[in-house]
Amino acid sequence: MSSEGNAVAIPAPTDLPSLATLITTLGDSIKSLKSSSSPDKDEITKAVAALLDAKRTYAKNNGGIGVDGKKWEEPMSKSEKKKAEKAAKAAAAAKAAGNASGDGDAQAAAPSKKAAAKEAKKAAKKEAKKNFKEGGAAPPTGAPPAAAAKKAA
Repeated sequence: MSSEGNAVAIPAPTDLPSLATLITTLGDSIKSLKSSSSPDKDEITKAVAALLDAKRTYAKNNGGIGVDGKKWEEPMSKSEKKKAEKAAKAAAAAKAAGNASGDGDAQAAAPSKKAAAKEAKKAAKKEAKKNFKEGGAAPPTGAPPAAAAKKAA
């Protein structure tokens, strides 16, 4: 395929509909270039550069909103994306560490109520066994006290 489609001049700044059409056309030409039997990398690179330039121009003249209706952000290379993700993870980890010493205690208290109840039940069983060995009441069976009370009634 020739590079004639890439030489299209970008329309006037206020002509957003024709700019959107150009973006669609450039996208289609890139697809056809990539799907050809022997894709020319230089031609694809030029077409992608023209597409990005058209998208950038559209967003600039549309208040920062791209053709897809979302906020325009410059595309990042793989290494830039990795750096951004790593920074986001580090920020999230720092925030989590800050919450652990601050208001994170309120969140940590909810699971510990369940753990405290389990621990209390375990301590009560241990105490009952100790009392039984000393000649006190029989140790509780596997049934909870409320179930035993219902059986007795």
